Amino acid sequence: MKQKTIFFLPIILFLFSCESSNISLVKTGVMEICDFTVGEMVDSYLSDPVWEEIIGDDDGRTYVNVTGGMTYNEEPVNALLQFKIRDNMFQVNALEIDGEGMGELLILGLLNNMCDEAF
Repeated sequence: MKQKTIFFLPIILFLFSCESSNISLVKTGVMEICDFTVGEMVDSYLSDPVWEEIIGDDDGRTYVNVTGGMTYNEEPVNALLQFKIRDNMFQVNALEIDGEGMGELLILGLLNNMCDEAF
């Protein structure tokens, strides 16, 4: 019985440690505004970040979402930062704070703040 447990443990660990290639693309990617990877920026700015890959219901496109906690206007909030994937490239697509969509100016400000924190 021990041999089966030892045999299955590496498989279970492998399954739980796998990450989609699109999530890896974003995490290890670097944007023009910052010398740090997106993963480093996220890890330094969001608390308890969770990454997921989704397919858009309306457009069938692939997206990578990262959610986590942060402070906005001196209040703790939940943030969702979404990246659109296309041909092994990505771009920021959206930002939501507590479920409310934010504009491009706020997205750019957040990314700059995240880069500063990663430094």
